[in-house]
Amino acid sequence: MSIKPFDDLDITDPIMFGLVFSNTHIAKPFIEHLLGIEIDHLETPTPEAVLSYDAEHKGVRYDVFARETNENGATIRSFDLEMQMVDTKELPQRARYYQSVCDGVALSKGDFYTSLREQYVIFLCPMDIFGHGYPVYHFENRARENPEITLNDLTFKNFYIFTKYEEFKDPVVKAYMKYFATRNADSSEAETIKSQVAFYKTDTFIRNKYMTYEYDLHESKEAGKVEKAREMARKLRDDGVSLDIISRSSGLSIEEIKAL
Repeated sequence: MSIKPFDDLDITDPIMFGLVFSNTHIAKPFIEHLLGIEIDHLETPTPEAVLSYDAEHKGVRYDVFARETNENGATIRSFDLEMQMVDTKELPQRARYYQSVCDGVALSKGDFYTSLREQYVIFLCPMDIFGHGYPVYHFENRARENPEITLNDLTFKNFYIFTKYEEFKDPVVKAYMKYFATRNADSSEAETIKSQVAFYKTDTFIRNKYMTYEYDLHESKEAGKVEKAREMARKLRDDGVSLDIISRSSGLSIEEIKAL
C-alpha cells in the first residue's frame, strides 16, 4: 500500500474524506440530498469508525459512520459512507458484511429484532462496478416473484458512480458528484467541502498526525520485508542451500542467517 504525501491528499482519499465528512454541517446535507430524506438530529459522524462483534470476529473500519437520533438519543437511522476508488471485486460482499456488523453491534442481548432501524451503506465510486451504465444503483431486498413486494428489513445499499455526474437529475447531488470527479465546486455545498479540505491542508495537528501515520506504515512495511527475508532464509537452510547463496538471495548477512 502506497501513501500519498500530505499536500497531495484530496477529497477522494479516504483519510481526507473521513476528516471532511466527520463535520455534521457537511455530512447532514450530503446525506439528506443523496437519499431524499430529512434528518432530525445527526450525531457527530465518526471517521475511521471501527465496529466489531467481539475479538473473535473480523471487525470493519468505516470511512465515516453516523447515526440519526431522536430527542432521547435513540437511533432512528444509521449511515456508512465509503469513498471507494478501486474495484476490489468484493464490494457487494463487503457491503453485506458492513451491514451485518452494524446490526450485530446495535442489537443488544435480549433485544427484539424489531428494534433494528434503517441502515444505509453508501459507496462513492469512480467506476461502474456493475457495468450497466447507471449513475447510481439502489439495492434493497425484494421478492423475486413480484419486485413490488419488499422484504422491509430496513437495509439499503447504494452505489453512486460519481464520474457519471452529468446523469444525476438533482442539481445538488450532481454538483457533489462533479466535485468528487473533477474537484470543481459548482454549488455552495461543494464549495463548503472544498473549503474544508483546504482548511485541513493548513492544520498543523492533522499534518503531524498524518506524517506519524506515514512513518508507522513505512516501518510496518520494512518490518514485513525483513520477516519475509528471514522466512526465505529459513526455507533455503532447510533445503541445504549454502550460507553464501542464501545471503545473496535474501539480503541478510551470514551472521543473521546463522542466528536464525
